[in-house]
Amino acid sequence: MKIFFLILAVFVGVDILMVGYVFFRRRKKKISQAQVEEIKNTWRKIIRQTDMRHAILDADKLLDHALFLKGYRGSLGNKLKKAAPLFKKNINKVWAAHKVRNNIAHQINYQIDEKTYKEAMTSFKQAFIDLKIF
Repeated sequence: MKIFFLILAVFVGVDILMVGYVFFRRRKKKISQAQVEEIKNTWRKIIRQTDMRHAILDADKLLDHALFLKGYRGSLGNKLKKAAPLFKKNINKVWAAHKVRNNIAHQINYQIDEKTYKEAMTSFKQAFIDLKIF
């Protein structure tokens, strides 16, 4: 009977640890002030770039990095799915900007016009505002 209670106690302890780990992993992190400044400085460099394609690729990477710092894992697509409530009504525009990035990255000779560039960059900027970075 003592062995039964010992095994039961071990299983209960392991279950408690597993539940605690799940809650710990789901907890979203806050970005430190130093990290916020780093993101802002990187954004300033991105918007000064003259190559629109490169700027969009970098803005997408920066958003991916910001979500990583907030505790989201996986591809940017997975992070956006998990973090969608943070973006208020802007999530569809963020997805559209990410799609522009994918077109640049995966289509040979993909050309981007000024309007598409401005819409994508505005969406990325709004995403950082929604994340309370800007």
